[in-house]
Order: sequence, then C-alpha cells, then structure tokens
Amino acid sequence: MKVPAVEMKSSCPLAPWLVSLVFMIGTLGLTLPAFGQEAEGFAAAKLPAPFQAEQVEAGKRVYFTKCVWCHGVNGSGDGPGADRLWPRPRNFNSGTFKIRHTASGELPLIEVDLLQTVTHGLPGSAMPSWEGILSEEQRKNVLAFVTTELVQDRSWQDEEFEELNVLQLETLTPIPPTPESVLRGSELVVENKCIECHGLEGRGDGNAFNLKNDWGFPIQPADWHKCWNFRGSRQDAYNVKNIFRTFSTGINGTPMPSFADNMTIEDRWHIANYVQSLCERDKDIDIAGGKVTEEIATALTTAQPRGIDPLTDKPKVNFVIPSKFVEGELPTDEFDERWYDERWKKEGRRIIAMGGQITHKPRNFVNRIDDIWVQSVYNETHVTLMFRWDDRSKSVLEDEVDWDPYEVNLEDYGIEEQAPGGSKFDDDPFHQDSIAAKQVSYQVFNDALAFQMPIKYQELPAPRKPRYFWGDEGFPVDIVKWTADGNLLAYEGTGWDQDLEDRDDFTEQIKLVKAEWKEGRWTVIISRPLKADYEEDAYIELGKYIPINFFVWDGHNGDVGRKMGVSAFYYLVLEPPIPAEAKWYAGLAAVGLVIVEGWILTRRSNRRKAQGTS
Repeated sequence: MKVPAVEMKSSCPLAPWLVSLVFMIGTLGLTLPAFGQEAEGFAAAKLPAPFQAEQVEAGKRVYFTKCVWCHGVNGSGDGPGADRLWPRPRNFNSGTFKIRHTASGELPLIEVDLLQTVTHGLPGSAMPSWEGILSEEQRKNVLAFVTTELVQDRSWQDEEFEELNVLQLETLTPIPPTPESVLRGSELVVENKCIECHGLEGRGDGNAFNLKNDWGFPIQPADWHKCWNFRGSRQDAYNVKNIFRTFSTGINGTPMPSFADNMTIEDRWHIANYVQSLCERDKDIDIAGGKVTEEIATALTTAQPRGIDPLTDKPKVNFVIPSKFVEGELPTDEFDERWYDERWKKEGRRIIAMGGQITHKPRNFVNRIDDIWVQSVYNETHVTLMFRWDDRSKSVLEDEVDWDPYEVNLEDYGIEEQAPGGSKFDDDPFHQDSIAAKQVSYQVFNDALAFQMPIKYQELPAPRKPRYFWGDEGFPVDIVKWTADGNLLAYEGTGWDQDLEDRDDFTEQIKLVKAEWKEGRWTVIISRPLKADYEEDAYIELGKYIPINFFVWDGHNGDVGRKMGVSAFYYLVLEPPIPAEAKWYAGLAAVGLVIVEGWILTRRSNRRKAQGTS
C-alpha cells in the first residue's frame, strides 16, 4: 500500500499528528502493512466509479427527507434525535463504517454493505429497515449522496490511498457446527481473550463500561446470547456467516478487531459456530461459566433456534405464560428438574419483550434491558415465578436515599429527566453531554424487577385491562417488587402519578426464594400465595387468563422510580393438574388400541390364508 503525503480535514483533531507520521514513514522508506492482501480469505477488488450528479442530487432529497433527523445536516451524527439514541447514529464524515465485507480499516462495498444496511437496518440500534418505505432506486440514490458529499475524509475514487480487499464469504466453505467445532470455538475465545470484553459466558459483561468508539462515545460489547441484535444480521439472525464475517473484518470505529491476520479460516469458523450456538434456543443450557464440555457442546448443537418474528426481527412472543402444577414443595433454585421436564423445556419458558417507559417523565429513552425470561409452577397454595435476564452489571444502591420505597414522584427529590445535550454543544466535537453519551455517569441505583396483576381482574369488562402503568383508581393493581438490595415488597397501585400503597400484610406472605447475579445474568425466583384477600390482592384461580405485566430497572442506567423498562400485558394461566386416573386411562387406551390393531391384522392374515387355499 502506498503512503504518500495526505492533506487531512481540519475537523479531525489528530490530523497534524497523522500527517507527521505519514511523512516520517515515507521519508524512512517504510511501508504500512497491507492487511487485506495478507489475510486469508480475502481478494482484491476495484474501487467503484463515481456516481452521476443527478443520482447524487436525487439522493440529497431522500436524505433531507428521511435521514437528517438522526444523522444531521452535515452527516456528523448530530441530528435532532441523536441525543436520545443508543448507540448514537453514524457520523459519516470520517468514512468509518462498522458492517463490511472488506478488510479492517477499509471502506465498505457501497452496493453490498451499505445497501444492505439501508435496506435491512441495524438490529440492536435505532437504524430501521427502509425496505418498503424507500424504493431500491431511492436507497441507492441516498447512498450516492452520503458517499459523495457527506463522507469528507476519504473517497472511494482515491486510488492512491484506498484499496478494497473483500472477504470471499460466498466461496468459503463453512465448517459444520458439530460438537467438536463448538468445543474448539469455546477454547479459542479464551485463547484470543474475547472473554475479556464479552465475558466468560458471552453476555457482554467482561468490560461493560470502559469501552468507547472512535468518536469518544461509550459502547458495550455484544451479548452473544442475543444474535438477533447483531449488527448486519437482521432477517438472518442465525446465519453463522454473519459472525464469521465480523471476526474476519472487525468492526471499524470500535475496539472490536479483525482476527483475519492472526487466526486461520478454520479457527474463525470454530469461533463463529460457538458464538452462534450461544444464541437463545428452545431450552436454556447452562454453559458452566464458559467451561464447555463435550456434553455441553452436544446440547448446544442439538437445541433448536427460537423462531424469529419477521415483523420485529426479535424472538416470537407468546402472550400466554403457563404455570405447571407440581406436587409438594415448590422449586428453590433454577436447577430443579421440575422446571425442565421434556415438554416444559420448550413450552414453559416465555420471553417477555421490554421497552423503555417513555410516556411520563422521567422517561427511559435508552432502555438497556430489552427482554426477560419467565417460567412458572404452582402447588396447592402458592405460585412461583422464575425470572432471568441479561444485565452487564450487578447494581446495588450503596448510599441512602431521601425517599421511601413506595414513593414514585421523585422529582420532589431532584430526580429529573436529563435534558438532551449533544448538538447544543457545538464547540465540543464529541458532544459528551448527550443522554446517549452519559451512560457511564449516572448515579447507580438498585437493579429491580416487578410484576403486577389486577386486583379484581374477574370484574374487568372484556377486553378492558387496567392501565399498564401501575393501574388506575377504577381498577387498582397488585404489585410485587424486588430490588437488588434484597428487599421484596408488596404494593397496591392506583395510577402512574400516585405513590404506591405499602402492603405490609401481604409483604409478609410473599417470599424471595432466590436472587443471584452471575456471569452477566440475574436469576430471581419469587413465590406468592394463590389466594389472599379478594378485596386487596389478586385472587389467582385455576384455568383463568390473568392479566400480568412486568417492569425492570437497570441501576447502572440510572433507572429509578418511573425511569424503567416495561412490558405489554401478558396472561398467566395455571394449567389444571392431570388427574392420576387420567394417566391410567391414557395407558389403558393405548393398550386397547394395540390389542384391537393386533386383532385386525390377525383376522386379515387369516382371511388371506383362507383365500389362498381355496
């Protein structure tokens, strides 16, 4: 790669230093390493021809209609909506793009990488899919404008400085995701120190709060258990090639490097197979802190992927949460086999979609927990719910606060919604005062989880439900809330703006069975009576569809009071136990069918013999 002198844009604060370095390298007769030419699996490609002026002008009209609100007038990622988005919108000026088939540090393929990004969006971010909104011609036109006018520091026509070495993904033969490959991949993520950022079990908890992108904004490592949030994988969540691509090219602008220079193609496939196997399946598999055995690897490769909803590009949601009857004492930990009988492994675990509460201040524009998992069992007197969700840190309030747990109007204590910053600070090119940029500077509160049910759901006129947010005066709700400091309290809610009513009498009847944060995941198990005071508590009846919804607080995100994640309404259903005699009936029926079938076959055989002799 040639390295002649280059005139850097004044918008880059490192420009003088880079110019001096390049000049020194040229003077000494040194050359920079050509990454793509040396890396296994890449091939050189030609730079694209410039776009026609009419296409650029047409793309400008599209950009200022659809894209400017996030990416800004000059494409520097500082549009009016940027300060409320996590991660922040792309700054086009430097020509740094994350999702590519090209080697680390190189520009992307416009008609492949950038077109796919505009077409499918970027899952796990605010970048939506524009397919069905913009025509293919409009999508290509807007890329012509962005790459020609808004990318300022680089050029796709700069043959002196730029080159394209493209990962030959379609011609490379994947290694099948066998247990042996998955096991080897689990070893490679340790050997290559991937766990230092992504954590021992790959939940993004290894280095969760110290990483920044090239623009100075905090970012977090990917959670490997949520492949539907991987950038560049929308509508293709379980395709292992997407993971192989990322390990081969790296993610420009972030600390995620390329492994193409120091890892063989075979090893990259092994890592990709392991990471892909961690994505949530139809049953939860304990990977023992990343110490994968042959048995674990086999379980990972045989489990079936969860279905993806094509409308949301997230796992399909079932709004009915079944509760299974168990004999005797209810489970006291997540390892009890009664959670995991063969049918319950697939049908008992439900994913609950969580969204940021943005209806009332202080609002949660940057929601960090987007789903939780729930399972339920019950016996003659109590129902137990097990909650599990990924959280990159265990957050526990260390200092005392001025308000009581039942109070929600915390603006009286100075807890207010942070005003957006970002583009208001034009003298600061990194805009560090935006909501999205200050994710590491919030006061830390308790991680927490709560669920609510209407107190008198039987009297709700269908299809009405109480207000999703702590009920209303007409239909109050029964709330159980756990906080990471070990408290489990019961409340009555009569409205989003009303302080909760402390229910000491019912608090004595509910039980925190377990609360543990481990390897980036919370496990919380709560037990409560089926039947209490009908006038004050939800009366849980067999076979009824009981409205229930959920709330979650990420203490490191500054979540407290009304700043939280919230779900829609689901339905908890206690499935009637199967009587013992019903099992006998099924067995007798099966035996009877065998006898009848044997009789029919015997009679048919005898008839054929008789016909043969006659």
